[in-house]
Amino acid sequence: MVTGTLISASLIAIGLVWFLSAHVGGNPGDHIFSGEPKYFENPFGMVRRALDWHAAGEQLSIAMIGIFLLLLNPPVRVLLAGVGYLMEGNRMYALISAVVLVVLAISFFW
Repeated sequence: MVTGTLISASLIAIGLVWFLSAHVGGNPGDHIFSGEPKYFENPFGMVRRALDWHAAGEQLSIAMIGIFLLLLNPPVRVLLAGVGYLMEGNRMYALISAVVLVVLAISFFW
């Protein structure tokens, strides 16, 4: 079950190292507030931007995909646990897993 965490951590590290190596010696530009780019608003925009090699911000998109996958790990684990409990015939733990999954979904989108 550590695989998802390792994949997301690898993507975050690759994106950040690539971003930092591309911006060595540049001005920080932190005195100008420009907000988040539009492609960070949904996961599909981040993936599309990360796969577009001609775009300027693909380094940060790869790191953001890693963060999204890291956030997706707990709901996937709870879902798989619930399915496993259903396959074993343990309805009580499957119901508890379903309740936890609903709480995670509400907290994820709230």
